[in-house]
Amino acid sequence: MTSQKEGFGLLHKLYEKRLLNKIQQGQQNPPSSLAIVLPETDLLQKNSSQKTLQFINWCQDFGIKKIYFNVDILDEKADLKNKMVYRLVQFIERICAKLPPKTGYDVYGDDGSTLLTKPGKDPSIIFVLGYGGKKEITSSVRTILCDVEKGNIEPEDIDENILESHLTIEGEPDLIIRSGGRHLSDFLIWQSVYSELYFTDINWNSFRRIDFLRIIRDFQKRKRRYGK
Repeated sequence: MTSQKEGFGLLHKLYEKRLLNKIQQGQQNPPSSLAIVLPETDLLQKNSSQKTLQFINWCQDFGIKKIYFNVDILDEKADLKNKMVYRLVQFIERICAKLPPKTGYDVYGDDGSTLLTKPGKDPSIIFVLGYGGKKEITSSVRTILCDVEKGNIEPEDIDENILESHLTIEGEPDLIIRSGGRHLSDFLIWQSVYSELYFTDINWNSFRRIDFLRIIRDFQKRKRRYGK
């Protein structure tokens, strides 16, 4: 049994090395930014903080400069949702305390408010707790209407650039990974219009470096059309 496990371990290492070589030799670069969508239950599991820090390190190994963590909050009742956000913020604070001193991060609540922030250099880490794209776009439109009423914006000047400049979360991830399921989230629905999507049934705590390498290699092999 021991020799069999050692054999599987060796094959695993060889396959991982082969994937890494293919990524390094690939014609297309790895994504410069990516997002991962997680259910709340996965993020709060035992050892999840270690997995999150590992994932950030894997991203850094490939020069990924912006990493989004979107956490789906299942509870719709306000009091339960608030309690969950509080638990998640405590969890994220512990993670951020272990990040390199120069790493910047932002944490957004389910209403789009900034709960934690720290300026810093690459990579930039963004945690979004239950704040969906529908809410974000609605908030953006309301802000634009207020600016129109104040005379700061002329109605005829409103275009996609104006709307985009009023969004809460900046950036457009090259790749969005959905862990533990195959249903879409409304996370960053404006910013992700040209993002590549990758679905995996592997839950967060079972997610390995070899799974991450597979995703990066899959991204490299895709022909991105950017809406064309």
